[in-house]
Amino acid sequence: MAFLRDAESNPTVQAIFSTLKHVDATAVAAGLPLTLFGLAVSYYFIALLYSLFLSPLRSIPGPFLARVTRWWEYRVVKQGHSNQEFIRLHKKYGPVVRVGPNRYSLSQPKDVKKVYELGGKYIKTTYYSPLLSPVVHEQNIFAIQDNGLHKERRRKISPMYTMSSMVSYEPAVDEMTHVCIRKLNQFAKEGRLVDIPHWMQYYAFDVIGAITFNKSFNMMENEGDTTGMIKGIREANDFLAFWGIVPNLVPWLIGIATALGMTSNTSTLVSYALKQIDNTRKENAKSTVKGTTKYDTFLKKLLEGESEGRLKTPNLLDACGSNIGAGSDTTAVTLSSALYYLFQNPDKLKKLREEIDQKAADGGLSDPVTFQEAQDMPYLQAVIKETLRIHPAVGTILPRVVPRDGMELSGIYFPEGVGANAWVLHYDKGIYGPDPEVFRPERWLGDEKTSIMDSMMFAFGAGARTCIGRNISLLELTKMVPQIVRKFDLVIEDADKPLDTFCAWFVYPHYNGRFKVRE
Repeated sequence: MAFLRDAESNPTVQAIFSTLKHVDATAVAAGLPLTLFGLAVSYYFIALLYSLFLSPLRSIPGPFLARVTRWWEYRVVKQGHSNQEFIRLHKKYGPVVRVGPNRYSLSQPKDVKKVYELGGKYIKTTYYSPLLSPVVHEQNIFAIQDNGLHKERRRKISPMYTMSSMVSYEPAVDEMTHVCIRKLNQFAKEGRLVDIPHWMQYYAFDVIGAITFNKSFNMMENEGDTTGMIKGIREANDFLAFWGIVPNLVPWLIGIATALGMTSNTSTLVSYALKQIDNTRKENAKSTVKGTTKYDTFLKKLLEGESEGRLKTPNLLDACGSNIGAGSDTTAVTLSSALYYLFQNPDKLKKLREEIDQKAADGGLSDPVTFQEAQDMPYLQAVIKETLRIHPAVGTILPRVVPRDGMELSGIYFPEGVGANAWVLHYDKGIYGPDPEVFRPERWLGDEKTSIMDSMMFAFGAGARTCIGRNISLLELTKMVPQIVRKFDLVIEDADKPLDTFCAWFVYPHYNGRFKVRE
């Protein structure tokens, strides 16, 4: 903690610790439990005094309880609306806000660029430790704190995520898109009320299964979470969002859960990925003919890397698991948000349909829409960008550790942890104009668009730690949004009420609607 690092230079802190050094060791041994409790209370009391009266950052504004305990932020996250709360705090307190004893939220573009710049010195904090394996070479690429190790791991698999690689995955997306449209036609015929975000999760999972393993999870066909993975990933994300705030308690929680025999659905993802890797290896060993899969897959490329000695099993498991864990929810949240905002704004829907219908009339639109065709549809691209802006999937702060020698941000010298929140940045009037709360794709077109708008888009993170699966998500979005818009109307239930959301790690929207075949 900061008060320990500053002890050498702060005479008050030195005096407190000098007193503690002279505690009689014999007395301590005689009443060890009581002594340990007393020391713990003293430690917390010293930290409290330091934070309130001695810290060089004591003047940074924020809620009073956030100055003295991390449990303030935990409570806010647990309530499910932290994304909106952080926007409110920045409106009240300004560009730098305290959200914990050593956690600060930033909103100034120049500060955010410095913290998340490519090749920067800032590393991820212990907030991400709940996702870390104690075995370094098995650690999840998303949660790795060491920037050098992350760069090396990312370098090995990044060629599979390039936009040129996306074209090879497109047949898998098309197959799942056909399934989705067929099921939506069925729902329309039945007049069924559909949980739209849940359905988009089934679609996103089936796509990522086909892209990664050449095998759908069949969630759309079975109309449910057939593997328990959706529940497992939700558990993992919630665990990170809640307990990453107090990471020192994580080993205790895991120990208690293990002692009680409690298990998580997250293990389903790992065992499934390992099984698919093993099965594909066996199939490849039996087959003497190349190209026996229906289409190019992510795992196929990974196994080629393994056979060439570039990758090992932990790399394969990490990459496949990251695809499913990060790619499915991010895409599902954005897809369901795009549909919500389009069908709640008839004028925007009309503009997009005019673009789609005109391109189809000119013979420039396939069924399903190809990724390349979608790139030549400026209003569609603006709709996707505006959706990512107004409802970024991740709603929490992405914290970083300030370098050892500190850093000046917004005129303040920081020896502490800092971070930014996509929702705070995306609702900044200084960046996105006077109406950031309005869904208006036009802000991304013509003279309104500015370079700072693009540079502050934080939906997939920023810098060297940008979400590696970003292009997979964009592939699905640019193909599915126009397919649904061209074929269906969507009548949203309780359309006059604000969109209901729950934010822990991801900002999950909740709404129902009925599809109608477009005439």
